[in-house]
Amino acid sequence: MPSSKPGFRTQNGSGLNLAQQARARSYSYRLFSALFLDGVTAVSLPYLQQIPELTAVLPQQFNLDTAAASHHELFQFNIFAYESFFLGEDGLVGGDKTAVVNQHFFQLGYQTAGPDNQADELGQELACLAFLVGQEASAWESDNKPRAQEWQTRQRFFLETHLLRWVPICLLAVENQADPFFAELAKLTLDLLLTHVSELVKTTVSPPPSFLPPTQNILANEKTGFKEIARHLLLPAFSGIYLSRDNIGQLGRQFDLPRGFGSREMMLLNLLRTAVQYDALPSLLAALQEIAREWQTSYQQIIENYPKAALFIQPWQAVAAATEQMMIELVESSIAE
Repeated sequence: MPSSKPGFRTQNGSGLNLAQQARARSYSYRLFSALFLDGVTAVSLPYLQQIPELTAVLPQQFNLDTAAASHHELFQFNIFAYESFFLGEDGLVGGDKTAVVNQHFFQLGYQTAGPDNQADELGQELACLAFLVGQEASAWESDNKPRAQEWQTRQRFFLETHLLRWVPICLLAVENQADPFFAELAKLTLDLLLTHVSELVKTTVSPPPSFLPPTQNILANEKTGFKEIARHLLLPAFSGIYLSRDNIGQLGRQFDLPRGFGSREMMLLNLLRTAVQYDALPSLLAALQEIAREWQTSYQQIIENYPKAALFIQPWQAVAAATEQMMIELVESSIAE
């Protein structure tokens, strides 16, 4: 291992040379990718048990079947962990954004084992990053600094073109769910990702091209009703927040309101309508306003802790601020009626 050469020494004081640092990072991305894609399995369990933070949040009576059910509940019914969903305007998965990810996989030399129509899934994009960092590690191990730097350039491209635009927000959404294991995994993944960015980017990044759709002032349209408001709130790219089925259920329990079943949109629409019937609409809207404010606080914490990622977080913060203002206007109008 060429650790005696200055060009291969780490800059973060960890004691690892650059090859070891990249290899360890690649292994972490690979493990976290597998956990997000498949949950805790017999294969991944021994590896995650070497991470104290994750071991601490595993159930004492751990059961693989129960773990699989929890993973399914979280990522099939609550969190839709796809770039196309978080950045899209229609609430759907797939389409042009997924095709672009597939194209970039090919350009970067990464061959995914997953379906093409799921290339933009959180776990798949982390797997691509694991590959890129692993190639960097191999270059350092071969004393090939130019090649290692080339792989770092590819990492930066993939981070700035894809992951930085949506994964931090997705991970915050996972943290806000009731599953303690995946909440902790989301925290670790966010730290791994943004620490990587901080070390990879030597100077402040250039402003990224606009990656969120234009802000919509839906209240300016006199035809806007609860259906349009619910849909707006449930599209992260428009609202800057994420409301899962469980989050909507929590709001219903908080105000003792029936919310029904079905899609997130149907549940939130029912919640808004029943809030009118139970004279609880101002309180419900105020709670949604507080949620938008909490998301802004979370974004600000990321900006303060990882300033080199700020330009990718600030657009989300601005959208969440617009949502808070919309809720304020709705509260005022509901009280006045």
